[in-house]
Amino acid sequence: MYPNPASDRVILSNPQNIELRDVQVYDLTGRLVQSVDLSEGLSETIIDVSQLQSATYMFIISTDSVSITKSIIKE
Repeated sequence: MYPNPASDRVILSNPQNIELRDVQVYDLTGRLVQSVDLSEGLSETIIDVSQLQSATYMFIISTDSVSITKSIIKE
């Protein structure tokens, strides 16, 4: 995921074309603030974060069997 910190958008790169399901964006209080469907299987997905407040957010990227968490700073 890049850029980090981000101002308007974050690019989720998936060069191995892993079958992703979705990404859920949470603020640091644990509140879900955004969800993006990733089932189209693109090698890069642009996630619009322009409406989010300046803060740190957790991006939970899910497949059918596993989830990984990335942290992004929104400027």
